[in-house]
Amino acid sequence: MILGNPDQLHFDINLSEQGKHLGVGSLRVTVAKSHIWCDDSGRGIKWTWIDLLEQLARSWPFLKHEENVPPGTYDSTLSLLRKGRFATNDFDFEPAAGASRDTYIFLRRHNLATGIEGLYLPSFSLLREGRKIWIASSNVARLMNFSETINTLTELGNVISQSIASGQEDDRSRLAVEAWNKREPSADEVLRIRLGSSQMPVPAGQTAASYFEADNDDQFESPLLLVARMSAAVPIDRRRAILELVRAIPATGISSHLEQISLEAQRALPNYAERAHKQGELLAQWAREKFGLSGYAKANPEHILRDLGVAISLHHFGVEMIDAIGCWSQTHGPAVLVNLDGEHAHAAPGRRATLAHELAHILVDRQGSLPAAEVLGDDAPRYPEQRASAFAAEFLLPKGAAAERIGNEHDLEDGIRKLCRDFDVSRELAAWQIINGPLYHTLDHRDQQRLRHWTDSTRYSRLF
Repeated sequence: MILGNPDQLHFDINLSEQGKHLGVGSLRVTVAKSHIWCDDSGRGIKWTWIDLLEQLARSWPFLKHEENVPPGTYDSTLSLLRKGRFATNDFDFEPAAGASRDTYIFLRRHNLATGIEGLYLPSFSLLREGRKIWIASSNVARLMNFSETINTLTELGNVISQSIASGQEDDRSRLAVEAWNKREPSADEVLRIRLGSSQMPVPAGQTAASYFEADNDDQFESPLLLVARMSAAVPIDRRRAILELVRAIPATGISSHLEQISLEAQRALPNYAERAHKQGELLAQWAREKFGLSGYAKANPEHILRDLGVAISLHHFGVEMIDAIGCWSQTHGPAVLVNLDGEHAHAAPGRRATLAHELAHILVDRQGSLPAAEVLGDDAPRYPEQRASAFAAEFLLPKGAAAERIGNEHDLEDGIRKLCRDFDVSRELAAWQIINGPLYHTLDHRDQQRLRHWTDSTRYSRLF
């Protein structure tokens, strides 16, 4: 029996008439054309799949609703999902993190292989990202449609549960079926999971659902809820003030012009398997052409956003760690709130890069990883953040322009100064574009060291 879309997550399951109460049978798990669980011949693995039903029931609330990752693991999440451990080379310029009790619990919730007792299987990990979900194993990591994936997992659980229920009942089989039937969490539990480590007290007289505007939000996509989750490191008093700014954003709606350009941008976006920085660069090159920036003309992201119907306002958040908040839900926005106290947005070049970063999200992430809001500078999903940072850099200062200008200069520092002046970008952004461009390896060692020194204090994905 095949469950699921052959281009997405799908299962080939055949349960036996013998040992029904334990879910005895064979199971093969595949994502697109990549097998995750199979035997050496590519066929299904024979086992007692009551283990998987129990694991699905335990993990269900977190598979459906948890997007937070353990503290200190954000930059190595994909490695953690794929291998159950950290590796240093999954993301450019990002350090690996150490394991912890929180990491162990996270893996037990999200890696279905951890629930299969007595059988070693490769990781089969799932982590929601907005309206998408990561499915990862040692040989594959794909971002798939969230709703379709949950529906396929539901089908699998139902097939195993119904088979077990039709067999000879014992305590384990009865409890497994009961747990599966009661897998859905309450609304209060969902809110706790969605907020994760960003729990905060609500004002007297209000419930958490009313405060975060999640009363009639079946998908729990309230921008206030998402902003609260993505700003966990901000002190409570500042977070409350920021949430009130978001609450005050009127709903102006997505213009037909923006909808059309977003569709074109998504079609122009290369396959999600591409590395984030490569996707961002290609999207920026498309956007420069789409918005009429001929050659190496200077871009004006503020003008483009306003033309697309996105409101822009300047504020003092009272913290440095957030540069901006983007909001584009049905109830608020589209709008970008720029923090004049932000680490980068306090200066004009940083504000331009911030707005270019938000432009990338507005073009391609509203229907995917960031369906309602984004916080630039804290715990937004890493892959789209890296892509948006690469987009901002290439959109404001194409690598070709940086290489051409610096190649014609006798003094690197003077050339960088002119790039910053002519394209209105920061020295860090200009240096990164040269480091990542075709000219870097032709420079002498001294100039390479100077470029690295100018970028020592920043990490590429959080540069803007």
